[in-house]
Amino acid sequence: MKEIGEFLKQKRLEKGITIDQVAEKTRMPAARIKAIEEGNLDAFKDDLSYLQFFIQSYCNAIGIDYHEVKQQLSDSINSYTMSFQADQLRAQNESEKNIREKSTQRVNEYKKRNPAKKVERKIDFSLISFVAVIALIVICLVTVGGYYLSRQLFSGNDEPIADVTPPEDTNDDKPQIDQPEEPVEVKEIEVNPGEQVGDYVIENAEEKFTLRIEFASNSWFRAILDGTELTTPEARVYDAGTTLEMELDPVNNRELNLRFGYFAGMKLYVDDKEVEIDESIANITGVQEINFTIGGNTSEPAE
Repeated sequence: MKEIGEFLKQKRLEKGITIDQVAEKTRMPAARIKAIEEGNLDAFKDDLSYLQFFIQSYCNAIGIDYHEVKQQLSDSINSYTMSFQADQLRAQNESEKNIREKSTQRVNEYKKRNPAKKVERKIDFSLISFVAVIALIVICLVTVGGYYLSRQLFSGNDEPIADVTPPEDTNDDKPQIDQPEEPVEVKEIEVNPGEQVGDYVIENAEEKFTLRIEFASNSWFRAILDGTELTTPEARVYDAGTTLEMELDPVNNRELNLRFGYFAGMKLYVDDKEVEIDESIANITGVQEINFTIGGNTSEPAE
């Protein structure tokens, strides 16, 4: 960002335009103009999503093409966002660690001041006596009931048992043998490299499928589907060991762009089939984009 600020300041001075004149044209405070020229991203941490608009207004005010700095500005914002969120994550982990340590310390101090007292349990003989009486009554009832039941069973009930003969099977129809159905050919999804490194084409996708991402390191991540930035999963820093899954529909989806702040070691799977990452980008420790084009059936004839 400092390089962008120095570049814009140099162009402004070459054209003889003052900071106050830029502030008047852009309707931005002079302090904000100075922060842009100093490359001070911390001054925009609460308005980071509007920084590109501020820079574009500055460029229009001094008469230069915004696209000269657009890509460099985007990379600077992404790097700053990843670094800022990583700092927040470390601060949060440190705070939680301190809370746990203080809580453990307080519990130990309380146990030292209030040692547990042993409670002597006394046997309740009245309850034992009550249970014994109930058990005796149950035994008596079972004995008497068994006596009368046995007399009923052996009282001489000699009625003959009816002779039941199963009916003859008169069905002379021959069993029908189902003809086996012809197997339906199921084509597996294929993931093939595109024209450029980092581009891939997903072919033979006739139904919805799942794209899975396994993070090997802490990394900022963003996904754009058919030109729209996704909120699920959201753009933020993900911890190492995190797994993200996205369900894609070949009927409605065509282009998927994935942007990583730290790409080395990332694993990508399409329906559990690992995507073979090109060796030239597999170990990149900086920003890397991966693009998927969802194509049709490879067996269809070309027009």
